[in-house]
Amino acid sequence: MTSPLAHAAAPARVLIAHESTTIREAIRRLVDDGGYQAVTAADGDAALAHLTAAPPDVLVVDVALPRILAHQLCDEIQARGLPTKVILIASVYQRTAYKRRPTSLHGAHDYIEQHHLPDALLPKIAQLLPGRPAPRVGPTDPQEAAAIRRAGEGRLKLRYATRAEGLLGARRLAALIVADIALYNGDDFVAALGTRAPTGQVAEDLAAGRALVEQRVPPEIRGARDLIAEAVDEFFELHHRDLEGRSGA
Repeated sequence: MTSPLAHAAAPARVLIAHESTTIREAIRRLVDDGGYQAVTAADGDAALAHLTAAPPDVLVVDVALPRILAHQLCDEIQARGLPTKVILIASVYQRTAYKRRPTSLHGAHDYIEQHHLPDALLPKIAQLLPGRPAPRVGPTDPQEAAAIRRAGEGRLKLRYATRAEGLLGARRLAALIVADIALYNGDDFVAALGTRAPTGQVAEDLAAGRALVEQRVPPEIRGARDLIAEAVDEFFELHHRDLEGRSGA
């Protein structure tokens, strides 16, 4: 079947950056079927390499992308003056106490929840590319939607043979949650981190994140560690280092 974008000089390029192979490939198939040209990256380094070599029209990126976070990629796009539009993907699939409509998006243009990827992603991409041919949007594939749901829920499950493996997975889980909380709080999250003593809504959301960690991580793995506080510190250090790098550029 001929794509409705086949007559365009070149289909829009969409970079999909996500560590989950299942979610990444599901989005790739969705984007390809819509008539766009999809390229993929499993971590921030690979995504940055794509941005440097051939900036895509749209970047669809997990907010907790490993190695280079999504908000850092947004900063890079702005600093380089690239035309790339950015859609952030929430990292945590399940409904949580802190999920709400973000007030700001760290320089991104839109965001999407994982469960809306099959039905809402292509329309969101089209909105960011006015004047380009509309994508072909078919009915939602229930198998693809179920695969995304399983992969998303699986990110919250620990699989380990040793305590060290369990702790590594628990720290990654905390990083996912903190990146998610950063998405829903927008600039308020970074401002709160600057005080090193978050209060108000940010503090409430971090408490909800701790509750989720306690629900998902056995006491014998987490011990007395505050995994959310550690993930917040890592997020802050990445953000602070990013700002220092720009000021010295």
